[in-house]
Amino acid sequence: MYKIYQIEYGDTLDKIADKSGTTVDNIKQINGLRSDSDLIVGNLIIVPKMEDRIFEKYIVKKGDSIYSIARMFNVEPFVLYALNGLDKDDYIYPNQELIVPNRDVIMYITKPGDTIDSVINNLGIDANTLNNENSRLYLVEEQLVVHKKEANN
Repeated sequence: MYKIYQIEYGDTLDKIADKSGTTVDNIKQINGLRSDSDLIVGNLIIVPKMEDRIFEKYIVKKGDSIYSIARMFNVEPFVLYALNGLDKDDYIYPNQELIVPNRDVIMYITKPGDTIDSVINNLGIDANTLNNENSRLYLVEEQLVVHKKEANN
């Protein structure tokens, strides 16, 4: 769910985030960057792939917590932690951008011992759907698996 991006002349973290459909905070966390001055033309960085509107941005409001945001988007808190490169002990703050699953997407993060059967049972789908919606599936620990809900669900 990531791609390699080569920094171009004139790039800023904001521009790269907008092009990639992700957040500045996410790019900073994944790559250990502090500011635009860390961007060097020609260098490669990692950015999340944001295809088919699987994710949307959420701006943290005063009083929000990962748990309240997770309830709002009907997702497990550990999924939000994983998507945003956060640890359980990390704080979120007002105006911080987070990536959240689009409301018509179900996300599952694999656990030790998962099998294809356990994943499809958890998502309530069949093996063909799982295969069609996830280009690579290795079932390694903490792999993100995606399922797009039908329009009538």
